[in-house]
Amino acid sequence: MMEHNTFHFHWNFLIAFYLFTAGISAGAFFVSGLATYLGGARYQRISRIGALLAPWPLTLGLAALIFDLTKPFEFWWLFLTVEYTSPMSIGSWLLTGFSIISFVYFILWVPRPWRDLLRLPHRLADLTHFSAWRPLNRQEIHLSRRVVAAIGAPLAIGVGMYTGVLLGAIPARPMWNTPMIAQLFLMSAMSSGVATVLLVASLLRSHHLHSERHFLVSFDAMLIVLEIFMVIPFFLHQSLSTWSSTQSLNLIMGGPYTLAFWVGVVLLGLLIPLAIEGFELFPVVWQEQAIKYSRLWGGLSAGLVLIGGFILRYVFVYAGQVSHFLPLYVR
Repeated sequence: MMEHNTFHFHWNFLIAFYLFTAGISAGAFFVSGLATYLGGARYQRISRIGALLAPWPLTLGLAALIFDLTKPFEFWWLFLTVEYTSPMSIGSWLLTGFSIISFVYFILWVPRPWRDLLRLPHRLADLTHFSAWRPLNRQEIHLSRRVVAAIGAPLAIGVGMYTGVLLGAIPARPMWNTPMIAQLFLMSAMSSGVATVLLVASLLRSHHLHSERHFLVSFDAMLIVLEIFMVIPFFLHQSLSTWSSTQSLNLIMGGPYTLAFWVGVVLLGLLIPLAIEGFELFPVVWQEQAIKYSRLWGGLSAGLVLIGGFILRYVFVYAGQVSHFLPLYVR
């Protein structure tokens, strides 16, 4: 394999940051929409937190991505054509659609008077007279939130998966050339978004967030388990694939990214948060201690999930670029 210190990386830290922030936005939107449909008024605070968070990480990540371009002021060329065979072209439009939906969803959840920016005409004759339009009433707001959440949910899943598809679409890098990357990044994106909402909920000094925290911890624990079950097939696929794919595992199995992957991703980002959340979710095992949700432990597990989510993307962005096709293996 190539030496890490002599390799020129075309995709750098800002790309890993962009993939991470896009995943947070997708996960925050998804959990907000899920809470809107499952809990209604019961999980309204989760819905609001997720909706108010969703647009901003992606916006920050896109700003970093544009800054990383050689000619940042020409990024708009991506939106002049639609190339169905290009994951980057499809992803650009997917991100645009999700950004618009997430900002509309954001406005639907902000307090008045900002929410009154969304208006409807009293009648068809008022379509050309915006001054005659009226703010949405309460019933229309609730209906609009559910409609926008339903439209945005598949877009959020697409954005979360796209962060992995973008890497998997480059077959010249054996570490990326597997469908497991998209699935792993999707689970990580959902978990990172839930963790961000959980972190904010843990920082709020409210005694009425017990059921909301239970929902978030339960959902995040399920996502962490699914993420672990994505890591295992990834190793199986790579080890049973081509010789180049098998050898690419050496980058995280004794190579320069071993410590980052096994300590940063697996231990800090998956196992320790799962243990903390398991401590809170099993009162039968831990008796009364598990019934009292701790803001400190909730914030800690959420923070570790976010650290692990970023390191996951950092490892795959950098290690994947180092991996390359090797000469045909002959016994």
